[in-house]
Amino acid sequence: MKKSPLLFDPSRLGERTLIWRYRIRTESGSSGYYHFHSCCEMLFVHAGVGKVIVNRQAHEIRRGMLFFFQPFELHNVYANADLGQSYVRTLMHFDGSVMNESLRAFPERHERFMQLWQGNSGSQAFDLSRQTEWMEQVLDEYEQAVQAGRAVKQEALTMLMLQQLGIIGSASGDSAGGTGRLSTRRNLHYSEAVMQWIEAHYSEEVTLERVAEAIHLSPSYVSRVFREETGSSMIDYLTARRMKQACRLLQTTRLPVDQIGVKVGMPNVSYFIQSFKKVIGTTPLKYRIES
Repeated sequence: MKKSPLLFDPSRLGERTLIWRYRIRTESGSSGYYHFHSCCEMLFVHAGVGKVIVNRQAHEIRRGMLFFFQPFELHNVYANADLGQSYVRTLMHFDGSVMNESLRAFPERHERFMQLWQGNSGSQAFDLSRQTEWMEQVLDEYEQAVQAGRAVKQEALTMLMLQQLGIIGSASGDSAGGTGRLSTRRNLHYSEAVMQWIEAHYSEEVTLERVAEAIHLSPSYVSRVFREETGSSMIDYLTARRMKQACRLLQTTRLPVDQIGVKVGMPNVSYFIQSFKKVIGTTPLKYRIES
């Protein structure tokens, strides 16, 4: 039996400042599940089709799209490589606080980074279709530095980020401060309604019937359309949302585990611990100690 992917990817950096995965290629099949990281993630699409679901919004996957995911931001990258087109992307995972210090000497781009890292302006999706070759050149040069053993220094990573921030600003005609977000958001009428409802009620008892009644659809239709539009089930999304909040409470409060379970809608402490271990990969107490 295939093991389900963990909803929480700790992306442990250790002594590294960056986890770099260059031009990862998926040739067939589709992937997609709700998950989050403890660090920042940047995703650049070289080729492919699909959807990115983040902050209860959907964006198209296509060549030239850049996505920035904040720490603990719930997202689902649902790429479909069954349509005769490979999914190719470059991924970066890094500690925002380290990057923050490195960029302080560059005020405008530092401010742009701060908006990406800690801003609350919604999904960070950028259409760089006109700057795709420029971005790919920047990524190619960094990969060459990696292969030559010259990319381990913070200076190289800082230069990589400065160049990417410059491209984002160029794409939006933004010469100062802001992110200039160029989102290709597409409304997913029913799925967005479901995710908005869950956001308001995940700490309560949630059933498919209750959600369907709230948005005036049949339970079977809600279940089907949610999977069609997001690539995952409503229960997967609900579980991921609850686990995200549980992780935050474990990190930021000293509440007992049973009370955290209640606050995220899982009052049966045994079931909460079992579910947490299944999707996060460790028990709540171990997660609290290690984070």
